[in-house]
Amino acid sequence: MERYFVLEKWLAFFFIYSFLGWCIESTIVSVSKRKLTNRGFLKGPILPLYGFGALTIILSTLIVADNAFLVYICGMIAATALEYITGAGMEAIFNMKYWDYSNKRFNIHGYICLSSSLFWGVLSVLLVKFIHVPIERFIDGMNRYLLTALLAVVLVAAVVDAVFAFRKALDFQKLLVYEDMIRRELAEFTERFAEAKEAFTEKATAKQIEYFAKQEQKIEHLKLELDAAKEKAGKIQKSLLKSFPSASSKKFGDALEEIKKYVNMKR
Repeated sequence: MERYFVLEKWLAFFFIYSFLGWCIESTIVSVSKRKLTNRGFLKGPILPLYGFGALTIILSTLIVADNAFLVYICGMIAATALEYITGAGMEAIFNMKYWDYSNKRFNIHGYICLSSSLFWGVLSVLLVKFIHVPIERFIDGMNRYLLTALLAVVLVAAVVDAVFAFRKALDFQKLLVYEDMIRRELAEFTERFAEAKEAFTEKATAKQIEYFAKQEQKIEHLKLELDAAKEKAGKIQKSLLKSFPSASSKKFGDALEEIKKYVNMKR
């Protein structure tokens, strides 16, 4: 029974720190933007990166917990590595960089930067020396059955939330592909059409004029398709674009920027 309770404790730590991380991030962003902002990939009030980050820090500092300096160094390195792996992994899956430190000094591929790493170090000391001790004491004092029941409810809600979030992210990726294809097709078609029309403007026959009219209709149709794709993508990822305004994409950068502009215009 004790073995299972240990697993439950760590799961409880994960959700507690995911929630605290969400509170920190959402507060910072809400204050800077002067409006309430749900800072996260999920709908619910949790940021899993902070949950995993806290567990990573705690585990990586177990043997040096009595030395604040070593806690700072070990926690900073472990959490920074996790942030890099998470950022690179999400971009590989969704073709989107949800946070980007490229504009900050001493960054690596935009996934991590010096200021962020230093913050992780400070957070490591605060976590290990001050925050985790009372939280662990609180969890140890809880009734096991009550803790298990609460964790079951939270876990189910988090899994459902994560499944929907990943589905929306994948749908958004498909729409980025579709929009990028339409944009390229529209640009190439418009350019070819303009060249052809210019060449035959003065000596166009009735059939050619009719052909040009049909092509103009096709261009308008492509524009409507493009707007429809932006509208659908905007609805799917409106909340996510609010949470991650600096989100970028190497593969679909132009398409993503157009969606951002479209969403802002609709506001």
